[in-house]
Amino acid sequence: MVVDLMKNGLKWGISSAFAIASLTILSKYLLQYFSAGWLILASGLGIILLLKKTKKNWNTCKGWSKKEWKLVFALAMLSGAYNICFFLGLNFLPASIVAMLLGLQPLLLILRTCQIEKRKPIALEAASGLSAVTGACLILGVRFQQYSLIGIVCGIGALVFATNESILTGRMREKINASEAVFAKQLSKILFGFIGILMWSKTPASTPSSIAILWILLIIIGGLSVLTSFTVSKTAFTLPPLPFENIILLNMPIVAFFDIWFFNDYLHPAQWLGVFLIAASAIIGICSGEERLCAI
Repeated sequence: MVVDLMKNGLKWGISSAFAIASLTILSKYLLQYFSAGWLILASGLGIILLLKKTKKNWNTCKGWSKKEWKLVFALAMLSGAYNICFFLGLNFLPASIVAMLLGLQPLLLILRTCQIEKRKPIALEAASGLSAVTGACLILGVRFQQYSLIGIVCGIGALVFATNESILTGRMREKINASEAVFAKQLSKILFGFIGILMWSKTPASTPSSIAILWILLIIIGGLSVLTSFTVSKTAFTLPPLPFENIILLNMPIVAFFDIWFFNDYLHPAQWLGVFLIAASAIIGICSGEERLCAI
C-alpha cells in the first residue's frame, strides 16, 4: 500500500514539475504584455473545466461542518495570496530566481513539520534543507544587487504562502478530495485576479497581428493552471510534505534552462552549482523516508 502510494505520488509529482515549469515560463513571457492581475484571472479560468462537477461538489459542501468551511476558506486565501506574490515576483525577477526562492520550501517545511510533530529533523531532512539553502545562497548571492528588492520580497511571500498551502492541503486529505481543493483554489484566483486588474490593468498597448495569439496564450495559462493545481493537489494528498515539495522542485533546472534560452538571462557558474544543489536537495528529500502528517 505504502509503495503504491509512493509510486503514484512520484508520478503526480513529476507531472507537477513539468506543469509548473511550463506555467512559469509562459507567464514570464506574457508579463511583458499583461499585468499580473490578468495572469491571475486567466489562471483561474480553468474553473470552467470543473463546472460539470459543480453540483456534485456543492452536495458535498452542504455536508461540511463550520470547521471544514474555515479550512477550505484558508486554503483558498493562501492559494490566492501565493498567486499574487508569484506573478508579481515574476514581473520583477528572472523566472529562475523566482523558482529558486520557492526552492527554499524544503527548509520551511522541515521547520514547520517538526514544529507540528514536536520532534527534531531526521538526518536526510536536515541534509535536504542544508542543500537547498546553500544552493539558494549561491544563486542569489552572486548577483544580489542586480535583482529587484520588490521582486525578492514578493518571491519570499510566495514561498511562505506556498509552504503553508502545501501543509494545509496534505492535512485536509480526509476532509476534501483533489477536485474540491482545485475548485476552491480556482475561485480564489478569480477573486484575486479581479482585485489585481483593478490595481494593475496593463494590456498590450497596440494591436499587432500577433495580438490574438497573446490572448490565446493567456487563455492557455488557465488550462495550465488548473492542470497544475490538480496534479499538485494529488501529489500533496499522496506524499509526505518534504518528498512532495522536493519532487516539485525538479522544475527548477527546467525553468533555469528555458530562462536562458528564451529571455537571455545569464547564470554565473556558481549559480549553476546552486541549481544543482537545489535539485540534489529534491532527490534527498524524496528519499528522506518522512511519514505523512496526520490528517486534520
